[in-house]
Amino acid sequence: MVRHALSLSIPWFTFVNLSFALMIYFRNRLFAHFDSTIHLRQSILPVIDDLMLAIMLCAVLLGIACYRFSAIVLALSMAMLLLMSLMWSYSCYYFIVWWRLPFAWPLVMILMLTALAALYYSPRALLLFLLPLWATALLASIRLNHGINGHFMLMWLILTAIIAYGRHILQRWFNEAWLRYQENRLLIARLDIMAHQDVLTGTANRRAMEDYLACAFRQGQPFALVMLDVDYFKRYNDHYGHQAGDHCLASVAGALKSSVRTPADLVARYGGEEFVVILPDTSLEGAGQVAARIQASLQAAALPHAASEVSDKVTVSMGIALSAGSHSVTEVISRADDALYRAKQRGRNQWGQ
Repeated sequence: MVRHALSLSIPWFTFVNLSFALMIYFRNRLFAHFDSTIHLRQSILPVIDDLMLAIMLCAVLLGIACYRFSAIVLALSMAMLLLMSLMWSYSCYYFIVWWRLPFAWPLVMILMLTALAALYYSPRALLLFLLPLWATALLASIRLNHGINGHFMLMWLILTAIIAYGRHILQRWFNEAWLRYQENRLLIARLDIMAHQDVLTGTANRRAMEDYLACAFRQGQPFALVMLDVDYFKRYNDHYGHQAGDHCLASVAGALKSSVRTPADLVARYGGEEFVVILPDTSLEGAGQVAARIQASLQAAALPHAASEVSDKVTVSMGIALSAGSHSVTEVISRADDALYRAKQRGRNQWGQ
């Protein structure tokens, strides 16, 4: 969460620092004869220029680092924030105390408020950049006034309160926005489940199955498709009632899900009492093994079916088809359906290929 927020706000933060550093570095081009006009000490000017170049370099590196987060990069970013703040603090102290530049105080305030707006959700990053500038303002006032000035201390304390309370308000907004984001993600996930899951059986619904098959065909991934039908399910409903029929389908779905090989295998309700099991990268022999496991799972479940002509327990008939040699999803499903029909013709409770 914090890393994502940093990747969004750091570019703006670096842009502000880079802009001020460029203006100070090119001051004589922006304002003709700036240094000579205000009679700056020439000995310190190369140092200030070097500091501005270093700040610009740190700002660029910080902007690049925000797109490649890792533990090491994050530690380096924190170090660059502290280094930039120390260089700004040194420069601003000279601007205020020795050169008495009118823009020095606003520069310190803007840098501090920029850090507040960009880094409030990361207390460590905010303090690393804020504290040196915050201390510089106090030290510069003490030096200029040859001691503690009551009026300045009042303004300094008010500024400190503004920053502290502002950070609290911004953090609260950030937390609320993150909470809404998480709630929206959860809602989207629930809606996605509702859109792709059969409510009764907990398996994928037909739409999800069709999307899965279409994706497999686009990627050229081979698969085996097992289509199965609960034997004499209409008689089951007539004998036990529709509520028991729903329970029967849910139990069959549970047997299917326990019989597949890996999470990549998909169990879907095709419609009514029909189900489809999709087995990626599977041969006919492998699909047959899954079909045998399905039969074994249903035998273990021992769901009673007094109206069946095959067994006194619930059974299924299955048809298996491979995607190899097929030109469309419809063709694979049609071949599996034909194999299912042949299994029923041979007496049900078995599978055909």
